[in-house]
Amino acid sequence: MKAAEFASEMLLHCVGGRTLQIARVVSARFDHELAEHGLTAQQLTLLSMVCVLQPVRPRDMLPFLKMEQSTLSRNLERMAAKGWLTLDPSEDDQRTRLVSLTRAGTEKLSSAQGAWQRAQDGLAADLGPERIDQLKDIAQMFNPLLPSDRLRGLAALEQSDENTEK
Repeated sequence: MKAAEFASEMLLHCVGGRTLQIARVVSARFDHELAEHGLTAQQLTLLSMVCVLQPVRPRDMLPFLKMEQSTLSRNLERMAAKGWLTLDPSEDDQRTRLVSLTRAGTEKLSSAQGAWQRAQDGLAADLGPERIDQLKDIAQMFNPLLPSDRLRGLAALEQSDENTEK
């Protein structure tokens, strides 16, 4: 197969290239909506993960994020410099840091809900519920973003809080 034939075939059928293209388009949609809050989609994901798992060791986040340790460390340091996170030494091992949200980080996360919802709703309208479900299934197949038992526990806690408020 000649180079031009291969290139055409690859551009038409490459799962990797298509997946990267989808990721860029989706990230750009979220980044656009979140910009008014001074956040990127990646930062919102990290704030959300820390919120659910805190206090959490960065290395415990890596299996779910599928990110290089140096990239995660750099992002966490930048977010700590903005006052959104604390990076405190672990009592068990002073070489290990524990990441937690600060009040400013919690407020940043809360303030971004509307922007996140606009991006989410826009993509849901563009793709439709069936494709959204397919994307979730594919993502779950490759790697769950968070341990499902932890998320189920949080959902039950939120349901309990809602019932208490009524």
